[in-house]
Amino acid sequence: MLKFATDHNAETNISPRFENRMFSRAISILRYRPASLASAEGRSHERYRRAALSGLASLAGKAISIGTSLLTVRLTFQYLGAERYGMWMTITSIVMMFTFADLGMSNGLVNQIADAVGHNDIASAKQASASAFWMLSTMAAVLLILVFCTYPFINASRIFNVRSALATSEAGPAFLAFFVCFALNLPLGTVRGIHTGLQESYVNSIWTSVGSIASLVALMVAIEMRAGLPLLVACLSGPAVLASIINALDLFGRLHPQLAPATRAFSKGPALRLFRTGMMFFLLQLAYTVGLQTDNIVIAQILGPKSVADYAVPAKLFNVVTSLLVMLSGAMWPAYADAFARRDSNWIRKTFLRVTCIGTAGTLLATLAIIFFGKSILRIWVGRQMTASTPLLTTFGVQCVLFAYLQPVTFLLNGIGKFRVQVIAAISMAALNLALSILLVKHYGIIGAVLGTVISLALVGVLPLTWVTQRTLKELAASCN
Repeated sequence: MLKFATDHNAETNISPRFENRMFSRAISILRYRPASLASAEGRSHERYRRAALSGLASLAGKAISIGTSLLTVRLTFQYLGAERYGMWMTITSIVMMFTFADLGMSNGLVNQIADAVGHNDIASAKQASASAFWMLSTMAAVLLILVFCTYPFINASRIFNVRSALATSEAGPAFLAFFVCFALNLPLGTVRGIHTGLQESYVNSIWTSVGSIASLVALMVAIEMRAGLPLLVACLSGPAVLASIINALDLFGRLHPQLAPATRAFSKGPALRLFRTGMMFFLLQLAYTVGLQTDNIVIAQILGPKSVADYAVPAKLFNVVTSLLVMLSGAMWPAYADAFARRDSNWIRKTFLRVTCIGTAGTLLATLAIIFFGKSILRIWVGRQMTASTPLLTTFGVQCVLFAYLQPVTFLLNGIGKFRVQVIAAISMAALNLALSILLVKHYGIIGAVLGTVISLALVGVLPLTWVTQRTLKELAASCN
């Protein structure tokens, strides 16, 4: 079985036999066949195995998503032209604003499923599944009714500020096609939440990749047929929804039929708990969106739109590192929830320390590489017109390392259900970051926006959450004795 800690009597030098043993253990964690859950060692191995599969599947899915997205942009921009493509991006932005429509319930379902499985309570898992599905289905139905009732009175061409006859005629139907696909996908967030809670998010990644590839193929066919923008929208969004539906049928029909959302399994108690937990995630998402996504607006208002590019492009280099870290360390969230439900406190403590050290150290190395080679990367990627100073890259690097430290903390607190302190810290961070960004951008330019984020993350993110985490780990350690 897998053991990360070596024996105290082991040799200090790494021998070939030791290397072979570690290699065998690393390979065993990636096997598809699950480990036995009859022992604590088997449960530990199974958590690591599922987290590794989920993290690797997320990386592969992200690579496919980025690849198809790049091809999609190239195909659609050339086919649609600037005005219709700009309208498409505007529609996408508007619909993305509705991603908060599930009120965080998909994320809240992760903890309820993991807790129920940890207690071997299938009835509670079924109630949570049914409650989430029917609540999200109701929300989707309400949104669709509102849109269809108001659609005849909406002047879409004015909203999207298009002038050509073709773009004007396509504006309304294109928005409607996009929104219908979004609403149909809303209750399917239940499926993603269940798979994640069961530490099977690699299944989600597989079906997401299938949907991305199918969307690209459908889009190419539509362009070959000289289809209009509404059909292009349906071809891009529809296959992803279809892949999610197949994922749901596979989950409830083959993998876990006992979790199928029967209407009689809907329960008021689990629904209220799901709503309360979901609201915490909703507030967290909202606070981080306000706190971390307003720098572009502040820079645009104070320095002008050209300065936004000088900030946003270098930021994308470091965002790649952060995104990879989130995919890998995020796989530990349901593992912590499962271990917490089983009172396996020692595993939580040791795993958290390992994940934090490895993630932060890896991010530090990656950011140092970007700081040293960032100018060359930007020149190759964008061209000589894009430059970034060493102080700016260094400040972005500090911000990236702070994120790397906070991500494992966030997923640990998510797994053991400590949400209130995160919400307070996130809201405080958002307010402080916005105020500091406005002040510092006026005095120091675009680097002021990054400094505002660094200072707010350190003061109201790292410090309070570190204190809470240390206290939590001490409580977990005491519970082991």
